[in-house]
Amino acid sequence: MPSSSAPLSDGDAAPPEEVPASAALVRRALGVAALVIVLALVVSVLPGLQDVRERFSRADPAWLAVTFACVLASMLSYVAALRGTLSRRIGWRASWNLGMAEQGSNVLLPTGGIGGPALGAVVMRRAGVPSAFASPRSAALFLLTSGASFAAIAVAGAATGLGLLPAAGVSWVGTLLPAAVAVAVVAAVGALGRLSVTEPSETQGLVSRWVRRIEALLRDGVQESVALLRTRDPLVIGGCFGYLAFAIAALGAAFQAFGGGGPPIGAFVLAFTLGQVGALIPTPGGVGGTEGGLIGMFVVYGTAAAPAAAAVLAYRVFQLGLPALLGLVAFGRIRRRLRDAELTAAVAARFERESSP
Repeated sequence: MPSSSAPLSDGDAAPPEEVPASAALVRRALGVAALVIVLALVVSVLPGLQDVRERFSRADPAWLAVTFACVLASMLSYVAALRGTLSRRIGWRASWNLGMAEQGSNVLLPTGGIGGPALGAVVMRRAGVPSAFASPRSAALFLLTSGASFAAIAVAGAATGLGLLPAAGVSWVGTLLPAAVAVAVVAAVGALGRLSVTEPSETQGLVSRWVRRIEALLRDGVQESVALLRTRDPLVIGGCFGYLAFAIAALGAAFQAFGGGGPPIGAFVLAFTLGQVGALIPTPGGVGGTEGGLIGMFVVYGTAAAPAAAAVLAYRVFQLGLPALLGLVAFGRIRRRLRDAELTAAVAARFERESSP
């Protein structure tokens, strides 16, 4: 693991968070379900949405099954990426439980998408994994999966803007500009790996101490990300890009389920990735913001509103439901695992042996 100029102690790496209680998660799941039901009722009764309702009545079950399979494949890709970022130090079963719990937390907790890796770091520390390993690797997973989206924007935007892919009448503002911004963001985040962070002092205020800790975590996360990419681990690279690619394929299948109508591939990738900005709205699962962002971006990139709305809403049912259900099961297994003090001590001892010279 790359060295750091201001290592954080176990007590400093993160606030004293706990794994959410099962009852609280069930309440969150019911809240997400209620929001989805309200959204469905709005679609079913509002005037002007007749075309959307007709498309739902003519949905192709085979393509909906493909949507389901692609969402599941995306989730499995995240599990693979998680195991890769942890250098295969945990098995597939533990990776499944942790990966599903992280993805479930992104749906059930209003954290704008950062809750999953943060929860992963908490669980690993509670399970005996040293914070100096758990926190930077969790940050690296978040950065690498996010980086795949920015890479997709850069490639799709450049290829479409330069005429290598059909532009569908989209100007350079919708192609080359997002590509340039994506490259700039990746470069700026990469520069964080060279931050020189001073160790927090007890004489500093609470806000200043947390700023220093966040800076150190970002720096360590970037350094870990670069180190992991240099290993060319297929679980890391394939998992991160599979997580995005299968999600895009799932929405593409949802369009086909309702008669097609989506934009060409380059514009499709841009609309999907840029539309995810709506997920930053801190509602459980990003309900409302994500749907609005995706539908809005597909309309911007030349898709009619009705097919975009039908496809996005169907896709979101799977993209919310699967992580919520599988995440709840995984949370239960993790909570039982964390009650085993002997197993936690064994994990801590193994990491101590592996880190010894």
